[in-house]
Amino acid sequence: GFVLDQLETGIGQVVTAANNLAPDAHFGLVAYVDNHKLDDTGDLENGLVHTQASTLQAAFAHYRQNYTNPNRNPGDGLSGPETQNPICEENALDALYAAAVDFPWRTNATRVIIVATDDTFIEAPDNYGDRDGDGDWDSTDFPREGNYPALKTLSETVTALTGNRIRVFGFTRLEAPGPFSLSRCGTPRRKDWSQITDGWSTPYNGAPPIPTATDGNNFDLDEVKDGNLSLEDTINNVVVDSYCNPPVL
Repeated sequence: GFVLDQLETGIGQVVTAANNLAPDAHFGLVAYVDNHKLDDTGDLENGLVHTQASTLQAAFAHYRQNYTNPNRNPGDGLSGPETQNPICEENALDALYAAAVDFPWRTNATRVIIVATDDTFIEAPDNYGDRDGDGDWDSTDFPREGNYPALKTLSETVTALTGNRIRVFGFTRLEAPGPFSLSRCGTPRRKDWSQITDGWSTPYNGAPPIPTATDGNNFDLDEVKDGNLSLEDTINNVVVDSYCNPPVL
């Protein structure tokens, strides 16, 4: 929620800075919880591409207001069920894959994905709606289950990213919250609390973190939350770096 709020406020600075590097910068947005939605409220490519800060700001506000607090999944739309968050892990993996292959990247564009998440992910064939890992997803008591299969593996996602010469820069937690922290997810976990960094700043089942595998970088989400790291300034810096120094993949 606070990431969407900050981007809603500061995305104009990012749009301006990108256009100062190269006119006609293109932006996209993939919202995700247990499934994902490639936003289509932009002004080009059937809405998949934003060129204006105003449409991005409206999109950030829409997802923050309608999906964050209700725990509704973006891929379900506004009619989707609420309190739909049976495990702590979040489906950033399929969202990254969609950003890599479904967003209409231009041939010679500098390709950068910024991902923000407070947890790790699971891989296909596991299911985000199966809170206890028993192979079904039909329990209706809290936290309500649902059929939200993970669609891709880490290997498939990294292959899509590197094949399209996309650098990934993450804003993630660098350590698990303490046992009494209010920022702890209150639903069951598939992986241990110590593994929330896996895939972002630490290896995932022995594979390099996604930012490392794509010649990107990872930043401390808690520093952003505490006001010690500017989301907009950091995004501007990584875009400049990627524009001036193409990825080594």
